[in-house]
Amino acid sequence: MTASTLVEIKHLKKYFPAARGQSVRAVDDVSFNIHRGETLGLVGESGCGKTTVGRCLLRLIEPTSGEIKFDHQDLLGLGKSEMRTLRRRMQIVFQDPYSSLNPRMKVGDIIGEPLIVHGIGNKQERQDRVAELLKVVKLDPDYANRYPHQFSGGQRQRIGIARALALNPDFIVADEPVSALDVSVQAQVVNLLQDLQEQFGLTYLFISHGLAVVEHISTRVGVMYLGKIVELAPALELYQSPKHPYTQALLASIPLPNPEQTRDRERIALRGEVPTPLNPPSGCRFHTRCPHAMEKCKTTEPEFKEIAPGHFAACFLNE
Repeated sequence: MTASTLVEIKHLKKYFPAARGQSVRAVDDVSFNIHRGETLGLVGESGCGKTTVGRCLLRLIEPTSGEIKFDHQDLLGLGKSEMRTLRRRMQIVFQDPYSSLNPRMKVGDIIGEPLIVHGIGNKQERQDRVAELLKVVKLDPDYANRYPHQFSGGQRQRIGIARALALNPDFIVADEPVSALDVSVQAQVVNLLQDLQEQFGLTYLFISHGLAVVEHISTRVGVMYLGKIVELAPALELYQSPKHPYTQALLASIPLPNPEQTRDRERIALRGEVPTPLNPPSGCRFHTRCPHAMEKCKTTEPEFKEIAPGHFAACFLNE
């Protein structure tokens, strides 16, 4: 773990108990680092485990096994009071701006609640901080006296972002923060997140299934499939030269603004459905849908290794 590394995850696993003694392998041996000041994008189809990774990282759910370090501290070894203190430095922005805000609380109380929980400031200081945070996310400070139902989806998400900023965190998990919003509003919220990152020196884990959004905001991008990271690379390199067939298929599915480019682009058809994490395939988990699958892909799991400086992939095609 280098000085520039803020978050380090090693061999993270999260299994959820299921019927008849089985387990859902939501996250199955995931390792990566997040550097200070960067945005690591985590993408993949619904159910691949990316949200579970983010929640394990914050210990909103407890991992089955593995190691998580935040600024050189072992998170899994901390007690409740120590973890609560550290949570000032790590926050989350939830996916749904409608269900993540208490409809019975005024906006000012929602944003100011973290300050009360951590015993920061008196009543007037908290009100001043709430007004400041509303300005930071480009909302009128007078909105503090309104209720969430009086706002649009984009405005609600800005309120959620203000709440996440209340304690001056170093690190924010943005869990699909724009997937429930209109496309035009998505761009505004993503641009706001980038401005805040520059203003406050924030580090993001940006979780999304929208690859176009991730390309716009990310420094590096990790691609997840069925509980595992199959490719990790600098954003520009991954989008220009993907090395894993699953990444190639995801990128080929992004709509292009020019219809002629769309017609000329190679189409990659994936076979079948995503297998169940209750009983994932042996060998490479993608082999049941991969157009390039070989015999050894069915029995041997490819190693997740560096194939170019900073570019990692788990595929036999790169050997």
